[in-house]
Amino acid sequence: PRVVEFLRKAIEWQALLASGEAKNQADIACKEGISRVRITQIMSMLSLTPEIQQRVLALPETIHRPAISERVLRPIAHLEDVTDQKARFQELIGQAR
Repeated sequence: PRVVEFLRKAIEWQALLASGEAKNQADIACKEGISRVRITQIMSMLSLTPEIQQRVLALPETIHRPAISERVLRPIAHLEDVTDQKARFQELIGQAR
């Protein structure tokens, strides 16, 4: 699923920033050929709890459009409370079935 690709990209970009290979998100945006806003949106997935990130990365490849997308994860990533994040993610998983 694309959401898995996006989370992997966010992890990769975070490593580039941490290593100094990229100065900032604008630098990454230029190299990737996408907007800085889009980089910010994708990197917001790094705010998800590690447990949720692992579940997203473990999503099976599917033929059908998955209910879990980067767009639906954005509001969850903006929740500061870990318990709230987990609860909202569980709701999302329940809707996907």
